[in-house]
Amino acid sequence: MKKILIRTLETLALPVVVYLIFLAIIPERFGNWNCFYTIFLQSIIPTITAYAIAFGNICGLFDFSIGSEQIISGVVGGLMAAKYGVAGMVLGAFISALFITLLTGILNSVFRIPSLVLTMGLAMIYEIVGSKLAGHYGFVQIDTEHAIFGSSPEIVIIFIAMLALFYFLFNHTVFGYNLRAVGSNETVAKASGVDVRAVKIKAFFYGGIFLAVSAILTLCQSGSVGAQQSLGSVTVIFKPLISVLLALVLQKICNLSFGIFIAQFTLNIIFIGLIAAGLPDTFQNVVLGIFLLIVMILFRNTERIEILKSRFVKRTCILGGGET
Repeated sequence: MKKILIRTLETLALPVVVYLIFLAIIPERFGNWNCFYTIFLQSIIPTITAYAIAFGNICGLFDFSIGSEQIISGVVGGLMAAKYGVAGMVLGAFISALFITLLTGILNSVFRIPSLVLTMGLAMIYEIVGSKLAGHYGFVQIDTEHAIFGSSPEIVIIFIAMLALFYFLFNHTVFGYNLRAVGSNETVAKASGVDVRAVKIKAFFYGGIFLAVSAILTLCQSGSVGAQQSLGSVTVIFKPLISVLLALVLQKICNLSFGIFIAQFTLNIIFIGLIAAGLPDTFQNVVLGIFLLIVMILFRNTERIEILKSRFVKRTCILGGGET
């Protein structure tokens, strides 16, 4: 119990420290409950998108097409909402998201080229598909009566359900076990009888569930969804990707399901703080780039950091023993 409490406090320390820094700098903005709650609400959709990214990322896949797939899901959901209401919106978003993520998974399995290269090409194709579906004006709108999931408490309830679903799939299913096995060592997993190709296809497909939900919530919040071109959809994945990578770094002290949200919440505190401080968009992009580099360095050098940490502890113990 004590160990769980310590790990919880260590995990929560990241957003708390960042929030306190901005509270000290901009107390008039960060010194009220509304600011905290707004940051929480704005973290929900990127967190659910991050859940969609996480499955593939864990088993060594990098999906550049997530943003364009989300747009197609939102466009189809918006078109279906105009004809069949809320039920049509939900059904259209889910069917299109699951179909296109399954297609991406199958293509990745058949062509056997690096997922980064494949999905970048698919992102360009999917953007064209989304643009054609959106029609002449390049965007699709829904009536306010259909946008029932974009505000509190509905969006909070959906978020809790998605967090619970991701937790269950990742921690309590054969798929989650095989996913972690493939991500840890694909060769060993294959030798142990794990169907690696099937696991990777499922990673894309199950990600489609969370992709559909994030598309629906985005559509309900903004009331419309617009097509993108020239890889403009790729920008959708940057913040969720950073939160996934940071959560993987935090995984030793925190379950991935909660770690992704904690990481995304921390990111949103930083960016809302920068906006409140009046800094320009270009500087925010610089901060995003620096933050991404730091997270990637931590993620790729976890073992080296642990070795240095153990050496430091050992050296401290030796010096402490020498003094006594």
